[in-house]
Amino acid sequence: MAQNKLAKLRKKSVEITVDETSYFLRYDLNALVELEEAYENIEEAFNFETNPKGAIGKLRKVLFVGLRANHPDITEKEVGGMFTVENLSEFQEAIGKAMDIAMPEEVEAKNSKAPKDHQPKKKT
Repeated sequence: MAQNKLAKLRKKSVEITVDETSYFLRYDLNALVELEEAYENIEEAFNFETNPKGAIGKLRKVLFVGLRANHPDITEKEVGGMFTVENLSEFQEAIGKAMDIAMPEEVEAKNSKAPKDHQPKKKT
């Protein structure tokens, strides 16, 4: 049963363009495990607004682990240099889309550990 759920994790990525260079953001299981190990839980890693303490550092880490799936040689410092106050909301939106892609479709919002604004969207 668990194997079936893992098999349904989609391998799609979200494209982010920085200075005319395309990067691809994806939260595979390795990325999610790394975030879970770095913070108390996955929800805390994505808790930028309600817990602003360390929010910029969290954002950089969340972007870094998501980009590393497709860009294994990228460094956390390089990721930090990619975003500014001007493009911060664009990156947050890309993170939300990538998390929507990463979560299996059948996961119900009440059972998910992902923040409410990153819950999978039901197809209509």
